[in-house]
Amino acid sequence: MTFKAELKGREPVLYARVSTKDQRKTLKTQIEVLEKWLKANGITRKPKVFSEQISGTSSEPPELLKAIEYCVSKPSKTFLLVRDFQRISRNWRYGGKNLVALYEADVPVVSALKNQVSSTGKTIKDEDWLIGLFMSIGAQEVDQITKRTETGVAEAQKKGIFSGSPPNLYPEEELNPLRELERLLRAGIGQNDASRRLSKSTSWYRKRRDLLAKIRERGGDELVETWLDVTDKIRTIQQGLGKSAQDKKKERAVLRMTSGFLQQPFDFPAPTDADLNEYVTNFKLYLPKRRK
Repeated sequence: MTFKAELKGREPVLYARVSTKDQRKTLKTQIEVLEKWLKANGITRKPKVFSEQISGTSSEPPELLKAIEYCVSKPSKTFLLVRDFQRISRNWRYGGKNLVALYEADVPVVSALKNQVSSTGKTIKDEDWLIGLFMSIGAQEVDQITKRTETGVAEAQKKGIFSGSPPNLYPEEELNPLRELERLLRAGIGQNDASRRLSKSTSWYRKRRDLLAKIRERGGDELVETWLDVTDKIRTIQQGLGKSAQDKKKERAVLRMTSGFLQQPFDFPAPTDADLNEYVTNFKLYLPKRRK
């Protein structure tokens, strides 16, 4: 099938999009696919290229809007080429909205993978409904992934596993700054002086001071001491590990499995020595599962 006649004389405008930073390296591959499509269909005119890393659910992707603006500035003289219609959007509402300007400017949108050309104000195609279908399928996939993620996070939190960056226990420092902070607070040392002695910012001081106060309010001095003991033990584990990738995974497993207690010790039980040893020994069991 050739699109040479339908797109004859039009300038190709290429748009590529990926959702995450990890996928950025595939933008080049995506553009190469589009360039091969042009060559296979006998279109030799040099293309103008737009690309970006942004979620497919974004209502106004900046580079896509630039590509559309460029096409609209040359009505009936350009066409927009994408790998698939989901590059434009994984939400048929936003995708449809962004396609209106192209339709009205008589600019066709071409899917390289589907070999499909959209309607324009001058050429109406019966298969246009498929464009909305492909975007809707993309939206459904995103919704399902989001739902699974939210469910997974909720289930993990029930087990005392919190997502996000784990608390920094500063294993590179000889003394535990969290225990030192508790000692300075008991001695009545003020914010500025305590921050200076600990070589920490005043915002660091306030955040940890407030956490210690909350722990004490909910569990008394005994829970504060238990919490500090756990931070000491985890720091000892961290200090005993090396720099290898496997040691980093062991550290990650320990911090992941103790994250609930470290952040909310009044809601989760303190890990025992046996627990900590288990996390290190069988660390592979306690790392987050990769999504297939």
